[in-house]
Amino acid sequence: MPDTPVGPGTVLAGRFVLEDLVADTEGARFWRATDKILARSVAVHVIDSSDPRAAGLLSAARTSATVTDGHLLRVLDAATADDVTYVVNEWGHGMSLDRLLAEGPLSPRRAAWVAKEVAEAISTAHRAGIAHGRLLPENVMVTESGSVKLIGFVVDAVLQGRDTATVRGEQTLEEHEADVVNLGALLYAGLVGRWPGTDGSVIPAAPVEHGRPLRPRQVRAGVPRPLDAICERVLGGNGHGVVPLETAHEVYAALCDYVGDPTAAPLGDTGPMPAVDGDTGEQPGEATQLSPGPLVETGDVAGANGGDPERTQVGVPRFDDDAADADDPDGPAAPSGDGPESTRVVRTAPPPPPPFPEPEERPLFASDAPRRPRDTDPLASTPATYRTATHATIPPAWGPDADTPPPAGGRRRADVDEPPGRSWLRLAAALAGVLVLVLAIVFAFNLGRGSVLPGGDDEAQSGTQTEGASKQTPKPVEVASVSDFDPPPGGNGEENAETAPLAVDGNPTTAWRTSTYYDPLSLQKPGVGLLVDLGKAVDVSDVQLTLIGQGTDVELRAAPGADAAPTALAQTERVAAAAGAGTDVTLAPKQAVKTRFLLVWLTDLPTVDGGYRGEVAEIGVRA
Repeated sequence: MPDTPVGPGTVLAGRFVLEDLVADTEGARFWRATDKILARSVAVHVIDSSDPRAAGLLSAARTSATVTDGHLLRVLDAATADDVTYVVNEWGHGMSLDRLLAEGPLSPRRAAWVAKEVAEAISTAHRAGIAHGRLLPENVMVTESGSVKLIGFVVDAVLQGRDTATVRGEQTLEEHEADVVNLGALLYAGLVGRWPGTDGSVIPAAPVEHGRPLRPRQVRAGVPRPLDAICERVLGGNGHGVVPLETAHEVYAALCDYVGDPTAAPLGDTGPMPAVDGDTGEQPGEATQLSPGPLVETGDVAGANGGDPERTQVGVPRFDDDAADADDPDGPAAPSGDGPESTRVVRTAPPPPPPFPEPEERPLFASDAPRRPRDTDPLASTPATYRTATHATIPPAWGPDADTPPPAGGRRRADVDEPPGRSWLRLAAALAGVLVLVLAIVFAFNLGRGSVLPGGDDEAQSGTQTEGASKQTPKPVEVASVSDFDPPPGGNGEENAETAPLAVDGNPTTAWRTSTYYDPLSLQKPGVGLLVDLGKAVDVSDVQLTLIGQGTDVELRAAPGADAAPTALAQTERVAAAAGAGTDVTLAPKQAVKTRFLLVWLTDLPTVDGGYRGEVAEIGVRA
């Protein structure tokens, strides 16, 4: 497969300037580009025109452009020119579902809402006779505004050379059928963080018993029964007493019924759906249905195993759910009669429960999140169609309740429901802060009054202090050399080495810059930076940095006693740090550190158009 004759700076159609290479999948390259006319980022797939997939790529682009839906990133251009075939799409800013689930399962209402939004788009596409073809969590994105977008529509399946999909490497599905199965799988994954759909996702596979994935309630405690039933009706298959959901519109309507969309078309009474025993695969007497109506239970509810047939299985981890179904309206019915074979009473399901309250928001990326080396990122082996759009900039409130107005006082439920006594703790902390401030002012005043010795000459004393201060004033230290520092794990040993000297050239308009990262740096490697060689060991007082951009986390590290340049981060020690730094920052150790080598180490980078990038314009060392 010849390489596509394009690179950074190449202009397609006289308009789209290729900027950053995001992925290269078997010769099909994906770029972030800039639309020169509209001054915005766009996504560009480029493939050699002689590639067997080229004709299919153009056809897929034209096909996807016929579907109009707000959940799809529009096709802006597609053509063959200069020996390449390319497709231009809108650029998406947000976080893909697989990244969201890396932090843990979603709340039930939020998981249902995401699946509903996707089902709406797929239903629209299927009515036009078009399938997505590769509906994986990696191709579902929650944007910066809190909406849901589908990426890789039609095109992704073509680039992968697939017109069918497989489940667990066995069952083969056509594209439309695979879309419907993956709708249920997206809901399942949102609820329990496991993937039961078609092959290709990096999310851990769902546990399987008797050739079928376990129901969500058997994997994670507290999953609401209606959502568990929807998953079973999509993924459970036929022949188990389950009335299946076989179209995207049926899945959409069922999810609307749970989330509460009044515009959704009702499914009607589809009848009861027997549950599947978690241990044996047999069907106990308990039944669950989506629509209100009579519910009858017969047979021995305890079963041969004795106990709740919906219980979480032994060996499968249990999780604390954010919205546990504590008051389950479909709990076991009270028996009538004396014997174990007696028929259970007939009962009518109560009205649907009120919406599940949203849990307290947790950050999508914790400060101590495990770092994933860039070269071992499992997504690197999968199509990175829009991995560039996985910024950690999702709004705090998104999903089904994003537009809910806050209660009186301007505070949402998460703010109101706080532990008793916390307000008193905050008040006590505020008073303590005021007291510390007053004491500091008094101490400073008394210290100033005592600076003049009793009976001494004020002028002579002042001269003594000035002379002492001049002896302690740090002086600039000449830098012998500077080089990039990008060691393993995570680093590949080089990070724009040719521009490293620009950080000490005395010109703040020139700078060394990192590569553009399409995820937060902490998810890919510990950091990246510049190694400064002072030529000899000196007592370093501070380092003054001129940075470009806002929000850089930077550390000053030293290698005391080292005669040779360090080659690993462990050979250095942190002596100063600054979080969220702006353009000018001074890093000063608590005590002067004697060292020849200094490391300016960036651990978090400012956001730029299309990703994250750090820039160091000047480094000044004083001793």
